[in-house]
Amino acid sequence: MIPLEKIIVLNKVPLFSMLKTEDIHMISTIASEEAYEDGHVLFKEGDVGDKLFIVVSGKVMILKEQSGEQKHLATLKENDFLGELALFDAETRTATAMCDGPCTFLVIERNDMEQLAHEYPAIAFGFIKVLISRMRGMINK
Repeated sequence: MIPLEKIIVLNKVPLFSMLKTEDIHMISTIASEEAYEDGHVLFKEGDVGDKLFIVVSGKVMILKEQSGEQKHLATLKENDFLGELALFDAETRTATAMCDGPCTFLVIERNDMEQLAHEYPAIAFGFIKVLISRMRGMINK
């Protein structure tokens, strides 16, 4: 994926909706493209999180173990994102994410994001605003 394509994808992702174009450009420089086949597990519930995944194509099932069985919580698709909290802490994943068919992602690693946020605090502040907005939306449902 060429740099311009990454910027176009990032512009469509709600997580980046409050960021300026130049901030999205900076984020595109640390985003790598990864592709996986059907059934690939991106991460398991309980794993330590260290990456944000942005769905470029395909579908991802979010599963949670309950009473010894995997319960389907959600299906994510193009322009959705998962693992965003991993950019800010090293806590464990709260669910399992598995590809439902072939998938392509833009992936941002926590270490890269931390370094970028230190150099460009406006990026971190933009993320915080979006995450707070999402939390308020969940509370007000």
